[in-house]
Amino acid sequence: MDPIVAPATRLINQPVGILRISGSDLLPRFSPLFHFSSSGLIPEPRRVYRVRVRDQSGETVDDGILLYFRSPSSLTGEDVLELQLHGNPHCLRRVMDHAIELGARPARPGEFLYRAYLHHKISLLKAESLNRLIQAPSFQDYRRQFLDYSATTPGPIDEIRADWVDLMAQLYVLLDHADLGEAELPKPGVLLEKIDSLLLRIEHYRESYKKNRMRWKGFSVALLGPPNSGKSSLFNRLLGNDRAIVSEIPGTTRDMIEGRISTEYGDILLFDSAGLRETTDPVEEKGIRKSLEAVRLASLVFLVESADSTMESRAFPDGSVSKFYRVWNKSDLMDNESPDFHFRVSARTRKGIAQLYRFLEEQARSFYAHSYEPDDSTEGVVSSERQYRILSRLSTHLKKVRRMVGVSSWEIVLHELESQKAMMEDAVGIVSHHMVYDRVFQGFCIGK
Repeated sequence: MDPIVAPATRLINQPVGILRISGSDLLPRFSPLFHFSSSGLIPEPRRVYRVRVRDQSGETVDDGILLYFRSPSSLTGEDVLELQLHGNPHCLRRVMDHAIELGARPARPGEFLYRAYLHHKISLLKAESLNRLIQAPSFQDYRRQFLDYSATTPGPIDEIRADWVDLMAQLYVLLDHADLGEAELPKPGVLLEKIDSLLLRIEHYRESYKKNRMRWKGFSVALLGPPNSGKSSLFNRLLGNDRAIVSEIPGTTRDMIEGRISTEYGDILLFDSAGLRETTDPVEEKGIRKSLEAVRLASLVFLVESADSTMESRAFPDGSVSKFYRVWNKSDLMDNESPDFHFRVSARTRKGIAQLYRFLEEQARSFYAHSYEPDDSTEGVVSSERQYRILSRLSTHLKKVRRMVGVSSWEIVLHELESQKAMMEDAVGIVSHHMVYDRVFQGFCIGK
């Protein structure tokens, strides 16, 4: 595989910046990237070295720490070089450019973890747990994902695979040992019981996912309103940076823009949306549809209006009235004393912003306090849309297999069950014939 390079920290001004390189035989190729205080030093794996780092011209641009991990004892299963440098983004980019000139290519999103999976360093389920752990919107969700990631016992998805393999093993016995007496062979009724038990377990985890997936996404707030009401200005003010483009031209925001506010209770996910109006522009129209979809999924909605742009009550989108709060923006230009508005703010002068922010924090506190159920043992296990879709397809397939038992031949039933092997492997990894035969010998004393 090609060597890959990527920053393990964001390219912003910060105390420390980390670059990682993964590939085969890295030291000979990337030795021009750094030099040691002692000439001729050959680094040993899992040791820490002080190094000076060069750019493409050979000029020393930084000094820092080098860690070297040799295959297969590394994150990815390949050789890994990690440089811990001062966190200036311009310097980090220069060092990355030098690594690319020496033969590395920029890593794609998640590629380090993908290589870890390819080299059997991590399972698909562990990789998903790790991603959810990093993205967790609150400490409670982080803790749940950490328990899933660090667990040494099989999780529910692994148990579903074990039951599915056991079902295949019983069908192997029926086909390979048809000459045995009926007393020694699995009964159709036993197969049906196993299928029913597996279907119940799958449905339980699917329902658990549907119940919890909105909380796993975090407390979300959508800013909705007509064009020029100052939604993007308010969005930027709440985030404290200019994420959204601010313009007097109506329809500037054409897609959903997401920002994240971290509080002690949990994250507040803020969405700036396209302005609601009649339009013939297909791109803007698509953005408006996304805005209305965000309203349906959001925990709370701010309907932002101003003297420049107001909404008629009949134009309010459908949904639970309790989650809609009307915000009068640009109050420094023209105030509105109508009791219909919950907040009066000015994104430009910061008037009312502190009150609005405290309200958001209180709503986030309530959301995370009431949505966390510490006694829910399945929480966070089936926590990705991919796993949920796989379980849904497996449920449909098993219902078909159940209808075939006692009607079709065992060969056809087994063929139907095996046809979903690729789907099962997508969920948890390789399902080999050795696993099936191991289960045969564990479960049945055939020939001792």
